[in-house]
Amino acid sequence: MPQLTEHLETLYFTSFKIDFGWIRPISNGQSLIRLDWNQTGWNNIDHPDNVSRETKSQLKAFFAGHLHQFNLPLAPIGKSAAGKRWLDVMTQIPYGTVMTYGEFATIAGKPKAARAAGSACASNPIPIIYPCHRVVRADGSLGNYGGGSDQHPTHPDNLARKSDLLRLEANSAPHAAYD
Repeated sequence: MPQLTEHLETLYFTSFKIDFGWIRPISNGQSLIRLDWNQTGWNNIDHPDNVSRETKSQLKAFFAGHLHQFNLPLAPIGKSAAGKRWLDVMTQIPYGTVMTYGEFATIAGKPKAARAAGSACASNPIPIIYPCHRVVRADGSLGNYGGGSDQHPTHPDNLARKSDLLRLEANSAPHAAYD
């Protein structure tokens, strides 16, 4: 489990349970830096701030099917400028859309970099908000999913979360009205 103190920086967080497990947005006081997710929760007492509380509010709206675009200050921990560019492109994948790693690489302007696209997804410290769950293998299978968990990206709990997120979005994505 990652430590909640980084370089003497005070971190703020709040945890909450949803149908898919426990989620904990973590802030440095100004921006969301990480989103943790597991099946059992944490032993730490919450230490919230405005960013972690607003993240919690927006995530609850997302899981209720009412929010399709997040509006949060983001500073993904441990990401280089190139890594942040991949994440910024990832936010352009529309709600309810699924694309392959190759297609993701193409919209990032690097059509031959499907592996780099996969690495960007695998190292995403803020899943859901940076929607790496919307990226799948070329054959349509899920691929892997870390999703803020300490478990291996092939762990059944992680893959179930990815599948659940895709199902949630498919079931609550806006559909064209037919008269």
